[in-house]
Parts: sequence; C-alpha cells; structure tokens
Amino acid sequence: MGPVGTGKSFFAGCIANALLEQGERVMMTNFSRILNEITSYQADKNQIIQNLVDYPLLIIDDLGIERNSEFALEQVYNVIDSRYCKMLPLIVTTNLGLNEMKSTDLDTAHQRIYSRILEMCVPIYCGGEDKRKEEGTEKLVQVQNLITG
Repeated sequence: MGPVGTGKSFFAGCIANALLEQGERVMMTNFSRILNEITSYQADKNQIIQNLVDYPLLIIDDLGIERNSEFALEQVYNVIDSRYCKMLPLIVTTNLGLNEMKSTDLDTAHQRIYSRILEMCVPIYCGGEDKRKEEGTEKLVQVQNLITG
C-alpha cells in the first residue's frame, strides 16, 4: 500500500514474473477488468470468479479504483471471500491506507472485504515520491535537448 507511483504494481509484477519463470500459475489483474469481464455479454459470472479462485496465486492490483456500486462490492467480496475460505494466497496493491481499511466508519460491505484482506495479507508500505513524475520530467528534458540540440 502507498501513494501513487511508488512501485507497488511493479513490485507485485516482479513477484508474479519470478513465479511464472518457475512454472507457477499466477494471475495479476484488477477489479475494473474483472467487473468488465463479468458484465460482458453472456458472461458466466460464477465461472469467471471460479477461474480467479483456482489460480495458485492471485494478485489484485489497485484495489479501490473499481466502481463503488453494490454489484461491484458483491463481486469483490465473492473473489476475496472465496480465496479466504480456501486459504489461498493473495497479493493486493492499493492506494488505500491502513487506517482507511481499518476505519469503523466504513459500511459493512467494505469492512468485510478489508477485514479478510488484512488477515490474509501482510501490509507493506511503499512510500516515496511518484516515480512516474520524475521519469516524465527526465523525458521532457531529453526531448527539449533534442529540439534545441
């Protein structure tokens, strides 16, 4: 967890790649993609969720960016709870802070999701500056140098 651009997705992707190189099956996705797939024409919601649950490791990137509808929360809960019940590993990246996830001001649906995630996952804080801003600035300088030659 941590601010935007601090390497959370990159770190999770490195774990996924290392496992894939060892022949392990890993899925890295986000709930926006999952929800798009579930709501596509003639999608079998149960089969899509079951496929996600069947991966030895599931990585959910950017938890919290998905639509905040009742349907979306239900699907997030279904995936998280299914893996929780089967005691399967999960990696989650998020911009949400630990205090936000533990807040008693949250509705019950969010509390149930975050409670399971916090039991299943060890929170690791990735802090620092947004690396994308720095890289964007470097690219801008390179282009300006090319133009002014």
